[in-house]
Amino acid sequence: MRRIPVKTEAMTVMLIQAPEKKVKNRETGEIAIDKQGKVQYNVNVAVVVDGRPDAVTVVVTEDGVQPDLIPGMPVALPGLAATPWENDFGHGISFKATAVMAAQAPAASNGKG
Repeated sequence: MRRIPVKTEAMTVMLIQAPEKKVKNRETGEIAIDKQGKVQYNVNVAVVVDGRPDAVTVVVTEDGVQPDLIPGMPVALPGLAATPWENDFGHGISFKATAVMAAQAPAASNGKG
């Protein structure tokens, strides 16, 4: 499937809860690991565009998760991409990013223009 890059400049992204290890198999509790052997994390965020929020889960590998994230804080998702998927049970869009980190605060205006 094709990965579609997602530009986040026109949206606000806020962390809903602390990142959690992604479970591959709910029955066995097996944790999801990517092709490079890195543990994957589910990162639940609120994405706000034009004042309207949506809850989205983004997958990030363990080395891309900033350790001191706090729910409610604005975050950045560099390398965010969407991938459409389909199987016998349904279809949808999955989201992956290379990292989740605290968003940089906008530069303060010094009042001179």
